[in-house]
Amino acid sequence: MASLVDDIKKQAKEAAKKESGGYRDPKSAPRGHSKESLVGGTEALIIEQKLNKAFYATPNYPEELRMIKMQKMQAQQQGDRYGLHCSAIITSENEFCYREQLLSLFYRQAQGENIPIGLKRIFQEGSMLGEKWQRLFVSSGLGKKEDMDISRFLEKYDLSYTPDARIYIGDEPWVVEIKSMNHFQFQKATSHPSGRKQLRMYMFFERIKRGFVLVENKNDQQFKVFPEIYGETFTKEDIMPYIERLERIQVYKREFIEDKKMVDRHPKCTSATCKMAQECNMRDACFNVGMGRVKLNVRND
Repeated sequence: MASLVDDIKKQAKEAAKKESGGYRDPKSAPRGHSKESLVGGTEALIIEQKLNKAFYATPNYPEELRMIKMQKMQAQQQGDRYGLHCSAIITSENEFCYREQLLSLFYRQAQGENIPIGLKRIFQEGSMLGEKWQRLFVSSGLGKKEDMDISRFLEKYDLSYTPDARIYIGDEPWVVEIKSMNHFQFQKATSHPSGRKQLRMYMFFERIKRGFVLVENKNDQQFKVFPEIYGETFTKEDIMPYIERLERIQVYKREFIEDKKMVDRHPKCTSATCKMAQECNMRDACFNVGMGRVKLNVRND
């Protein structure tokens, strides 16, 4: 066991040296390169070995089926989507729209009919990939069925978020975000930017210090993990722009309830037929076209 750990550390040091541009002393590396490269490299190798071992576990079909049933029942009970979603909050300034988010708290949104068929196929594939890994986590004993793809709701922000998994490596809980990439992207990848932002938000809300983005190659099922550690690879300051968005939405919500004042559209959204509007789930309510403004049957006190 000791030699295995030594080998892992040796590989991690080599990876960290390459990552830091060859700086032997992490303190002498420029901003953006630090000793965390070594820590992350070591942990990435250990996590990858644990996950590879899960493929040899005896399938626990009864528990896997109970997990799938829990997930499907949750999806069936949701009805019209209500609440903000983490993936929408972390988008770029070019895409993020306060008006869209505010409208989603009061009116019915498109239920996927505005999504191109190609994107629907991608979403379905992503769902099946998540299920594969979740079943492996359950059968290998790394996680429990109730910690796989179960939504949480933060009333403070009207925020719904769904970590792909929470597992245990040793005694430490880890949040897992599962993504995929094509072969070309995978070969070059040293992180998954959008997955990392989601993961950091989930870790913060779950109050779990450790997490990783698991990225699978669509072509050959090879995978990489990119660990994150709160207080080391990121702090609250890194996610504050998104927390501030959530807080500002609550201000706009109160203004709408009390004064019927609606926030302006995104500057790029110029008409109901522009590209940004066509891709927006709240287009009908925003421009009062199509189904118009159908009120949600929820309280907005």
